[in-house]
Amino acid sequence: MCINENEVVFVAAMDKGTGFIRTGTSCDRKDANHYAKYYRSIGYNARILTYEELDKIEEQERTERGMMIC
Repeated sequence: MCINENEVVFVAAMDKGTGFIRTGTSCDRKDANHYAKYYRSIGYNARILTYEELDKIEEQERTERGMMIC
């Protein structure tokens, strides 16, 4: 698999307790490690995601949060 450094990705900052995405940044893949390191330095878990992966995670979080309310 060839990695395109100009591909737009999402760096997700995830809460260490819940695992839910708290904030994030959209950037080129070549800059993603910089943002991930920053989020980790302020206490979050960080993941670099494609937008397809982000859609799947958001849908999963939406389902989990819906079960917490009931």
